[in-house]
Amino acid sequence: MVTVSGVPRYALVTLLMVGLAGVYGQRSPQAAGEPLLAGKVVAAGGQALAGVPVRAHRENSTIAVNVYTDSRGEYSFPGWSALSPGSHSVTVELPDFERATQDATLAAGKTTRVDFTLRSRQPTLPDATAAEIVAGLPGTDEQKHLVIQCDNCHSLQFALRTGRTKDEWIQIIRRMAGERAVSRETPGTRAFGQKKYVEPLAEYLASIRGPGAADPLPFRLRPRPTGDTASMLVVTEYGIPRAGHRDLNILRGDRRFAWPHDILLDSKSPYAYYTDHFTFTLGRLDRRTGEVKEFPYTLLSGMGREEGGAIAAAQRRAGNPGGGAHDIAWDPDGNVIIGMGGGTVRFNPRTQEFTPWAAGSNMFGIDPTGRVWFLDKGLHALDMKTGDVKHYDVPPGTDDDTYDMETDAGGRSIMNLWRLGKMGVFDPQTGQFSAYQVPTPGSGPRRGELDARGRAWVTLYWAGRIAMFDPDTREIREYPIIPGHQPYTPPFPSPYSLAVDDRHQIVWTNDFNTGRIYRLDARTGASTEFLMPEPYEIRDLTVDDTADRPTVWIPVYRPPAKMVKVEMAN
Repeated sequence: MVTVSGVPRYALVTLLMVGLAGVYGQRSPQAAGEPLLAGKVVAAGGQALAGVPVRAHRENSTIAVNVYTDSRGEYSFPGWSALSPGSHSVTVELPDFERATQDATLAAGKTTRVDFTLRSRQPTLPDATAAEIVAGLPGTDEQKHLVIQCDNCHSLQFALRTGRTKDEWIQIIRRMAGERAVSRETPGTRAFGQKKYVEPLAEYLASIRGPGAADPLPFRLRPRPTGDTASMLVVTEYGIPRAGHRDLNILRGDRRFAWPHDILLDSKSPYAYYTDHFTFTLGRLDRRTGEVKEFPYTLLSGMGREEGGAIAAAQRRAGNPGGGAHDIAWDPDGNVIIGMGGGTVRFNPRTQEFTPWAAGSNMFGIDPTGRVWFLDKGLHALDMKTGDVKHYDVPPGTDDDTYDMETDAGGRSIMNLWRLGKMGVFDPQTGQFSAYQVPTPGSGPRRGELDARGRAWVTLYWAGRIAMFDPDTREIREYPIIPGHQPYTPPFPSPYSLAVDDRHQIVWTNDFNTGRIYRLDARTGASTEFLMPEPYEIRDLTVDDTADRPTVWIPVYRPPAKMVKVEMAN
């Protein structure tokens, strides 16, 4: 994460997103009693519908609360949730049923019942996720695994809407992957952007979407999780400025909208901070009231790489306009540190001032002394007290091979070498760099986090797994996020990020291709799948260590962007 410093000349843009949202910051007077809202959801034939999200949105508010029906089709909003008395719209929206909405006025001291009878409907292509589209396509698992990667920058509905010849698909693939990537062989990864996959992928795309292809894309909806455990969630959504709207033709990076990348919780205040991937803006959400403020910051020369990085490498792909920030973390002094290409930025929450350094990277680690460790043609440590940058030798290309990194209590940098399928460790005390093979080849170690014991938990993006790496014992264990799932097979789960809850021994992760999230028991490896109220695109998850119950926060990346709190109901 990188922080940019500024002076009072940086204007503060304040956007009040509250309306009547302040009432959601108060715990309901029914916290120990009956729920404010409850009901039952059934199909037209009378059968109970399980695992159905029910959303309650208070009038003139930017906050919505969601719960799920149990195996009997019943739902209720716990008294401790953010639901409060007042006028609400209560909605059920699923791809295989007609949307249903009812208005309800909730009163303190009593339970209002809102029941739904849903009429089935035929799902359409806009309802489908990437995993559901790929499930309906002909072809081998290898071919489908390559195609599903297209959803990183745009929807598959957009990518496959036009038929092309093999040569035309080759040009598209080369542009999307970048000329540098497609000229290299990187056998440690299953990423489509390498030399050996260009022609086979183009041949497959031409076979399913050749010139003049006009047939509707096939798809198969995945079943909802319906077990009672899967329904024990309360999901609270907070609107943010520039949230945008759902549009399958929006390309990643459209600067009319916010693209929240990472989120950081303040345990000493009600605030949560988030980075915007494509503008130099730090967002701050008041978790009690829903109020959001945006703090724009300016950069030093060489920071941000508006025309650098992947763009300079001829990677002029859809959804890569440059600019903006990624990682975000606390330093030992309670400042917010923000990371971006070529720079680090520090935000002081007390003075609301920024300080920038033209040294840093999108992903970084902070050691106990407050130094920022990052990769950029070598490994470097930025001392934010003096501005000095110290350089360390690591194998050539380590920055290209690494997706994310963390720095542990001993100052070691632990790197997720996703192009190599390895975990890397650099110890500044000895100057030694070591790399350790992840058991599943080509699995793509992507984003991760250290637990309280200093072990690195990391997503294996291509293989549908997460791994635990102990840098002291060099042990690596893998856990499928879907029980019994074999790597590189349907439904092609792609866990992008994760968060470790040390208190409850839980690891939370997500599937990029469906918007679902998973709770993994860190002791047993048992996994539970949860459907989100919408198919969120997720690039970060953060545990709330101060919450009364297991709680994880999610910045929803693709419009409509929002901040989301997920709490276990039991």
